[in-house]
Amino acid sequence: MFFKWILLLVLNTTLCQIAFAQDINDLSGLWKVIDDKSGFTLVKIKISKQDKTSYNGHIVEAFTPPNVSPKDLSALTGFQLLTGLQQDLKNPKNFIKGKVVDPAINQLYEVNGKLNKKGTVLILRNSSDKEKAGRKLSWIRMK
Repeated sequence: MFFKWILLLVLNTTLCQIAFAQDINDLSGLWKVIDDKSGFTLVKIKISKQDKTSYNGHIVEAFTPPNVSPKDLSALTGFQLLTGLQQDLKNPKNFIKGKVVDPAINQLYEVNGKLNKKGTVLILRNSSDKEKAGRKLSWIRMK
């Protein structure tokens, strides 16, 4: 009888963990965008799921880089930075066909991304940069 109770307790605990576990491949939540050249946090982004496999993201907070005179960046709050980033159905850690706007120069880039194994770092690259020599952005999941 005692072993039956222990087995039920372990089974119940396992089922609760599965029910409340977040899929690490789901990009929904807060992220900080790190510049690959300076290592500086550029903005905080809130990513939302638009449908089963597509994501959009808007700026929650923007930061003035060090050694630059302070600017009022409040106008960037709410700016739609990321649109249409789709999870690759063949490899759920890969994301394709997204668009990122550089708000400083109002330039639109098509991007692809790859999520690390832990689901904490998303690397976005210009999708036309086949040699991977161009600029990349690291997005770090915030807790």
